[in-house]
Formats: sequence, C-alpha cells, structure tokens
Amino acid sequence: MIKFQVSQSKLHPAIVTSYRFKSSASSSRWINRQNNDFYTREAKNRNFKSRAAFKLLQIDEKYNIFKNSTKVLDLGAAPGAWNQVALDRCPKGSTIVGVDILPYDPPIGVSTIQGNILSKMTHKLIREMFLLSELNKRRLNIKNLESVVDKESEEFSELIEIEKIIDELSINKKIQCDNDSSSTSSSVQAHQSDFDIEINRKLNIDKNKLLYPIDVIISDMYVPFPQVTGFNSTTTNVPFFRMANTSGVAIKDHAMSIDLCDAALITGIDLLKKNGHMVMKFFSGSHDKLLEARLRRTFKKVERFKPKACRSESKELYFICLDKKEWDFNKKWVFSAV
Repeated sequence: MIKFQVSQSKLHPAIVTSYRFKSSASSSRWINRQNNDFYTREAKNRNFKSRAAFKLLQIDEKYNIFKNSTKVLDLGAAPGAWNQVALDRCPKGSTIVGVDILPYDPPIGVSTIQGNILSKMTHKLIREMFLLSELNKRRLNIKNLESVVDKESEEFSELIEIEKIIDELSINKKIQCDNDSSSTSSSVQAHQSDFDIEINRKLNIDKNKLLYPIDVIISDMYVPFPQVTGFNSTTTNVPFFRMANTSGVAIKDHAMSIDLCDAALITGIDLLKKNGHMVMKFFSGSHDKLLEARLRRTFKKVERFKPKACRSESKELYFICLDKKEWDFNKKWVFSAV
C-alpha cells in the first residue's frame, strides 16, 4: 500500500512524499494467486480484458449459444471481456450491446448503455438500440440499390419512412429524459405503444421481433460488498450497485447473486425472443433451486455448468438456459414456481 503526505514550506509550497507500507496478508495471497493463475496469464497473452473471457469461451464450446445469433445483450459487461468473445463468436455484422452501471471502453463493434438493469427505462433503451441497429442496416441495404434513385419506387418510399422513424426515436429519447428516469409515465407508454404499432404497419417488421429483439442474453452481473476505500472517485462511488466482486461471505454472496439473476430473468422475459438463449452467473446456495424452477418455466432446457476457468474453490456456477418457450410470459406465474 502507498500513502501520500503533502507538506508545505515557504521555499517549497507543496512537497509530496510517498511511503510504501507492507501489503496485507490477504493482498499478498491475491497477488500470488493472480501471478500463478494460468487463465490470468493467458488473458494477457490473448489481449482479453479479463480471465472471465475463458469462462464464456468454454460455455460456447459446449453449448454453441452464439451459433446463428446476431443480436446479443451482455449484462454486467465491464470491463468488456465477454463483449470480446461475443464479437468473435457471432456472425459478422451482429449487433452486440453491453449494459453496465459503470462506464467502460467496449471493443470496436460493440455498443454500450451505462444504466441500471433494474430500471424499466434501461429496458426501453435496450429495445430502441436494437431497433436503431436494424433500421440502420435496412437503410444501408436500400441505399445500395440502384432503384432507390427513383423517387417513385417502393424502395425510396421505405427509405423515407426509415429516416422518419429514426428521427422519431430521437424524439422519444428526449421525452424519456424529460421524465423521471426511474419510471415511465402512462402518456409516454401510450406514445411508445402507438409508435411500435406504426413501425409494424409501415415497415412490416414482425411485432414479436420488434418487442423481443434479442437472440442471446449473457449475464455476468454481481453486486459488491459496501465500499470502504476510494471515496475520492465519484465514477465508482455513484454506481453503488456495480456487479463485479464478491464479499467473501457465502450467504451474502448467494442472496445478492439470486436477486441479480431474477433481474436478468425479467430482462429475458421482456426482451428475449422465442427460442432465444440465456447464460447467467450465480453463486450456489439454498435458494438456487427456486431460481432453477423459475428458469425451467421459461426455457425448454436448463443446465448447471462450471467452466474449467472458474476457480475450484469458488461457488460460482452458470445456468445455461436454452430455447425460450414463448414470446411472452406472465411474470407472476413464473415467479410463483416452487
């Protein structure tokens, strides 16, 4: 640990002196474990942002979750290792969106939202981001057609409609920002519903694909223990619900893990397409069977999997949820599973 001390004098208004203190035993053990860990070294060699990339690689090698998947949502995306894997494994031109309550630098080709997945507004932003991606692809395809120069052609008319809808989406975002970010007013909901119907009518986009645009959701979310140091950094202070680390207290880790898995499941119910897949991290404990029961009501196949990249002493596991049964579900029915 390094401590800085500032002293002042007439000749030297500010002199900064640093002192090096001996690291704690737990810090030394963590450093030694990191230095000796194969996946940590390999992540550096392969330019992955963290060793977590190997967990997702091993999951995909076994379950092929990214095969033919072109729309991927990454929850708890920082620092971006799972973004890198999804970008590599998905077909070229896929839309990958990372969501995290902390800002981070995504790899080129990945879009990000800094937001709380517990907020309905975040769900709306996610849906609109995938819609914008789809509209921009359509616009580019139409512009490449020779017939688009003819102002009487169907292609030209569709291009005009796409431009109008993209502008309307920008207006919707302005309306949302003017309202309380934690809730959506009934007038905004009605406006959005009418807008979705209009898109469906004008561009012939399937309503289900409009409402449930995502092929795969991957969740590596976790909530940390209360912060005790580093209070000078507002970047990490403000988003208290950052999903990254564990407290070391098994019961607490498990309870917080289940809460975030439920949040990921709600996101899947709201945004994942029929026959879509979901991967979510959880910490094993007394309540994971109830979570599994809820997942089994939503997906045709649910398996527990521990990648080799997980540390052997960790209670960290992953639920692999394949083939969402329906487009939509009654959430009360899903969460009444026992």
